[in-house]
Amino acid sequence: MVAPLRILRPVTSEELARAARAEAEPRVRSRLLALRQIACGQSVPEAAGTIALSERQLRTWVHRFNDQGYPGLRDRPRPGRPKFLPVAREEELRSRLLAGPRVEDRVCALRGPEVQRLLAREFGAHYSLDGTYFLLHRLGFSCRVPRPRHPRSDPAAQAAFKKTSRRSWRP
Repeated sequence: MVAPLRILRPVTSEELARAARAEAEPRVRSRLLALRQIACGQSVPEAAGTIALSERQLRTWVHRFNDQGYPGLRDRPRPGRPKFLPVAREEELRSRLLAGPRVEDRVCALRGPEVQRLLAREFGAHYSLDGTYFLLHRLGFSCRVPRPRHPRSDPAAQAAFKKTSRRSWRP
């Protein structure tokens, strides 16, 4: 018969609960709560059912906690291509976009293709148009924007025109 899986580190269930309350990352918090269930004496299948994890996942987290302690519960870096725009420069891009177009941009509004050229010119990040829209969405920008207004437009003249125009032109 196989011995039940136990936490080998000297830690109490109260310490695990305290660590879970202090944890900001939800995935690590659920792992700590699952370990707390094990520390309270539940079996792996019981604890896995309580926390809605598979038994295999819970066994993996118990082994990683036994080997590495609290840092073992954090997600490991995932493989993949690095981002074209470094994370450190994302806030710089956000503030640049919120400031609006400059004279050298030669446009009255920054749309997708303009942002794509801006990324290549000012940040050295070459994105496809779809990639540019994905980046903008990730940074919290919406693709729906109000229609741009020309800087030399006259709202009073436009209102006067609407009042004096023929009725058939009005909606």
